[in-house]
Amino acid sequence: MKELIIRNGLLIDKKNGYHAEKKDIYVKDGKIEKIEDHIEMPGVEVIDAEGSYVSAGFIDIHIHNNLKPQPGRKHEPAPLESVDEIGVDRGATTVIECGSWCVQDIDEFVEKSDAARSRYYTLLSGHGEEGFGTLGSQDVEKINPEHYYEVVKRHPGYVLGLKVANSNTITNDRGYSLTKHAKMIAKHLGMPLTIHIGNFPPDPMGLIEFLEEGDVVTHTYHGKEVSLFKPDGTPKDGVVRARKRGVLFDVGHGSASFSFAVYDRARRKGFLPDMISTDIRAINITGPVFSLPTVMSKFLSLDMPLEDVVEKVTSKPAEVYHLNDLGELKVGKAADIEIFHVEDVDIELPDCYYNMQRVNKLIRPTSVIVSKHDGSEVYPVVAGSPME
Repeated sequence: MKELIIRNGLLIDKKNGYHAEKKDIYVKDGKIEKIEDHIEMPGVEVIDAEGSYVSAGFIDIHIHNNLKPQPGRKHEPAPLESVDEIGVDRGATTVIECGSWCVQDIDEFVEKSDAARSRYYTLLSGHGEEGFGTLGSQDVEKINPEHYYEVVKRHPGYVLGLKVANSNTITNDRGYSLTKHAKMIAKHLGMPLTIHIGNFPPDPMGLIEFLEEGDVVTHTYHGKEVSLFKPDGTPKDGVVRARKRGVLFDVGHGSASFSFAVYDRARRKGFLPDMISTDIRAINITGPVFSLPTVMSKFLSLDMPLEDVVEKVTSKPAEVYHLNDLGELKVGKAADIEIFHVEDVDIELPDCYYNMQRVNKLIRPTSVIVSKHDGSEVYPVVAGSPME
């Protein structure tokens, strides 16, 4: 549709100074045209958001729906039929495939991105031009940076950076050379490098030293042997230095990468995530992840204010990944918009180790607006709650 009014919503956008103020939003040709106390436009379709929060569309910076077989890992279920089962159907207007698309498959990715109802972007695999399907592919000497530069130039706007998944089951000690090489490529492209930290080796503290301002560490609060934190939750010195130079720290919940206990200890020492993401895929979509709003609700349960939770899935990821049209409720920005409730509940939700956390507030999107191709579409959110 070309025009739409969202009426009576309680706007949440910390960056633009909206702290649950009731406003109307007028959308035209895929853009936010007006934000005012009351907007009357005869003949324009109206969504009444009375009693609901309205924010910029949620951005999930870490999803997987194109994973290839990986060395040392159990069988990965087939990808979901559509990335929209992870995106708009579960309350994320924008999703970023975190390194499971590679240089040789970029044309296929572009086709899937164009066909999706969600906004769908990718980080290219830094493990090699054919991805990380086998350890043999992870040979730095065979990775030609020019091939990365060529696909980014050929398909502008689809690739947002590079990703290296560092773990003994994937890279073993090759992670150091792969991360250093991927950093060189990403820097040439003016894009961030995201690194997955997992089981030792490699040592995440060594990997972080390669990262610069704007780069991202995901799986920050995993419960594995070699942590970013001391036993009491104090961040290690290398982590403190990295944050000071502008490295970002992301949740990346996943099936094996988020511990309530690790996060709670770090939280008490003041080390909060810069971004919240799911690492959602077919294997964990029915738990322990469920959806981005469910993961966000876990942070609400551990005393993170709602507007901070929303910021970490809207304006912050938009800034980090240079999605300059997204992440804000602001005149001139794309009309990618979230309409949601915060429900009173009394349930328990699991971390990756199935330790349970009492949750009394659950973020429940009812609909999302996505603007692609100079128009806006309204989609109902049909899945993703652990209560369904």
